[in-house]
Amino acid sequence: MNAPLMRMGLIGFADEQYLLNLLMARSQAVRWQPGPVADADALWINGEHALPVRGQFVRVPSGQPDKPAISLNLSEIDRPFAFTLPVRSPLFTPPRAFDPHSAESVAQILRAFESELNQSTLEQTLGGEIAERRQDLRSPVFHLMLQGRLVGILNVNGDIGLAPGLTGTELLQAQWTGRPAAADAMPPNFSKTTMARVMWRFIGRSDGDHLPPRYRQAKIFYRRKPSVSPRMIRDPHLAVLSELGTMPQTFAQLALSTGMGDRQLSQVLAALYFAGSITTDFRRAAPGATGDSTSGEGDLPPSDIHSDIMGDTPESVPTRPGRRSRGSEAMTVPTPLEPKR
Repeated sequence: MNAPLMRMGLIGFADEQYLLNLLMARSQAVRWQPGPVADADALWINGEHALPVRGQFVRVPSGQPDKPAISLNLSEIDRPFAFTLPVRSPLFTPPRAFDPHSAESVAQILRAFESELNQSTLEQTLGGEIAERRQDLRSPVFHLMLQGRLVGILNVNGDIGLAPGLTGTELLQAQWTGRPAAADAMPPNFSKTTMARVMWRFIGRSDGDHLPPRYRQAKIFYRRKPSVSPRMIRDPHLAVLSELGTMPQTFAQLALSTGMGDRQLSQVLAALYFAGSITTDFRRAAPGATGDSTSGEGDLPPSDIHSDIMGDTPESVPTRPGRRSRGSEAMTVPTPLEPKR
């Protein structure tokens, strides 16, 4: 299994190639690659020309002559970040900085980031394990045991708990033991997450195709809003949900209506599948999502991964701004961290 993949956003650099080489050359338990700031797990910010504005606001030139400077509110950045040295302004002392030309300094800052992002990397590792074991998840609950110690509890239809201090290597070594539904009580010191969040994160960083084959041939129905944080939902997910909220479509029809290529659409649908948002069974569709006013009513059969690893309650259909569909309700997605211009 590949090591977890984390993305670094780069802000204010005219020439990023040296930093890109630093990231790509690191071969440790976590892989790093550059990524868009909105999707980044951590940030490197050019400190050379950074200027304090007021309070926690810092102005950083974009590094590109045709682009405006970026203003950052350091108190609102919700992921690990560090400024590069040197910092020229005597008025600005960055909360954390590193020397990009020192191998040890770079290694230290990445180790610090990886420690702070341990929950995210654990979720990616666990998502890979779930993807590989998906066909064998016959019990409602699994206990993850390592040398006789309970290190994780996985409820196939919902919550997941992981022991404090658990590493990715230990997680890969754990034995999975099927348990009855009543065995899902979480120790109070376990960190909590959900099946939907774990699989959403894993699929977004995986090169594999995790969409069940039937979703490439059968008609796909909207079921409910994704059971993940709105911050994790991106425009491609909203585009697909908006189309399905209007009418059920096949994979081929969605490719035409959204303009997505095969790989991107497969990844988006796989994330929505594990988040319980889509189904190929019209009986599980949200009311009105099939064009039949009786759909989604009455007793619902089990969901698709036990059937689709998620619950059954249909909710309103999220739409892209400016688009309306029968029985739908717009989803308001909080803007992820974006540089203020």
